[in-house]
Amino acid sequence: MTHAAKPPLTNIIVAGDGPDADVWARALRGIEGVEIQRLTGASEDELLEGLSRDDIHAVALVPPALDLPGVIKRAVMTGRHVLVTGAVALSSKQLLALDDLAHRRQRVILFDDGCLADERLAFVRKMTGGPHALWRPRYIRSLRTGVHGRATLDDLAVADIGVALSVAGGMPSLVSALAPRADDESGSADVAMVTMSFDGGLAARVDVSFIEPGLRQEIVIACDGRSVVLDALDSRAPLRIEASARHRGPKREGQWAETVSEHPLGDTGDRLPRAAEMFVSAVRGGTFAATNARALASAALVWETARASMTRNGEALPLAPASPLARANRPTLQLIEGGGHRVESASVPELTLVGRREPA
Repeated sequence: MTHAAKPPLTNIIVAGDGPDADVWARALRGIEGVEIQRLTGASEDELLEGLSRDDIHAVALVPPALDLPGVIKRAVMTGRHVLVTGAVALSSKQLLALDDLAHRRQRVILFDDGCLADERLAFVRKMTGGPHALWRPRYIRSLRTGVHGRATLDDLAVADIGVALSVAGGMPSLVSALAPRADDESGSADVAMVTMSFDGGLAARVDVSFIEPGLRQEIVIACDGRSVVLDALDSRAPLRIEASARHRGPKREGQWAETVSEHPLGDTGDRLPRAAEMFVSAVRGGTFAATNARALASAALVWETARASMTRNGEALPLAPASPLARANRPTLQLIEGGGHRVESASVPELTLVGRREPA
């Protein structure tokens, strides 16, 4: 009988205080071959001294951290991989610089953006993304309520904008936002409402609020004939697909009856162990391409534009044309023949045919 080879020993420093650091330490320690070193109340110099040990492979930084971009840079320059274990609102320029650093130094810089290793979101992206998507999103809405002290409005907004961009598959052309309870025109706020308009007609709305008590997150993706609902903080209903289909049968007041069915995936379990496993696998495999700083930079750029819109009473603003992120591919509508919904609009750019080849 052959025995599977044991994974190589991976030593990770968990730097941070409080219950969040405790749960991440447990998640990482639960992976075979991982040993955890806790570092609490450490200064940046003390952290750097710990990372200089030859037997340390990576560090998990639990926000808040002083000068987080500087700490990440110093860790990577010492040859360590970095996991940032919470939503953070760094600037798009800082994130692009970290993405460049990760690739130059061939190290992983992974941000846990709240949807890391989320099977539900991966499933939705598979069904709604790409040229052969089964469902084409028409509208995306994300709602998040938070608790003061655990994260800032900037942190949550960037994370949720990242989810919307992930589903949309591109960058918006216009962004508008309002913060009715802003302390000042560019500072903190209790609520933010961000609207993104994409070329091709797709729209997305992200609402973040600290006004309602408790934690809640919901994502709704409206497609032709169905809506996809993800309740991210409730494992009892992790994914619900509501499909409305016209069918031959009894009429109700002159209209065809509609059928609605629910297809939950089941309990998705604890997200943190999967996120920890993804990071450790990337470290062991040397897959520095797992770095997601650039994706987070896209969301940060949208939020920076939203912040500017707030100071102009919600005026719709284009993304900065000089930014390389603003020139990312934007989602285009598809014309699907054979049972699909035809989109007849002269304003739709790059209209493509799927499943049909034009004669030569």
